[in-house]
Amino acid sequence: MRAHDFALIAQESYSAAPDIGVADSASRAIVRQTDAGLVIAFPGTDNLACFAADFDIEPFDVAGIGRVYRGFFDAWSAISLPVLAAVNGQPVTLVGHSLGAAMALMCAAYMTVGGNPPAAVYGFEPPRVGHDMGIRTVLANVPVHLFKNGNDLVTDVPPAGQHAALLIPIGKPAFPFPNLIDHQIARVIDSLKPVSTQ
Repeated sequence: MRAHDFALIAQESYSAAPDIGVADSASRAIVRQTDAGLVIAFPGTDNLACFAADFDIEPFDVAGIGRVYRGFFDAWSAISLPVLAAVNGQPVTLVGHSLGAAMALMCAAYMTVGGNPPAAVYGFEPPRVGHDMGIRTVLANVPVHLFKNGNDLVTDVPPAGQHAALLIPIGKPAFPFPNLIDHQIARVIDSLKPVSTQ
């Protein structure tokens, strides 16, 4: 499977009923069996609970991981047990867009510290999740693919934060300055669409 395929699953996580968590919360995920094996996808911001998580940017010390932003960690922590139960030791690819990408990274760090790292992480338009380099260090041996479409603004916040891996630039910017149009999952999917060779 390609990044485009995982982006489509990230998009599905917005509209599908959650397999884990509650629909109107910040803490929910869908579970899918794919050609690449088990995939767990976390949706991004689409309700008030998500906005509360996004704006809770108090640095928070997590043992073994470092300083991360409390809102992202709390959103992940609320569903950590059922997510880990769904994984049940299997190889899993973690996927998410926006807040969902932050949750996928929190999950990946938690699993890695616990001795069961994910097969890969695909994060589309992630905010910065670490206040220090701890999460990047923890995930150094995990295939982490973080995509920034155009001049997406969300990948630049919180201003003092650190990404869990280097960003992969994709797409043509909608505007020559940071903006939220480039943040849309539909634009990400279009930017990742495989080029026809016919």
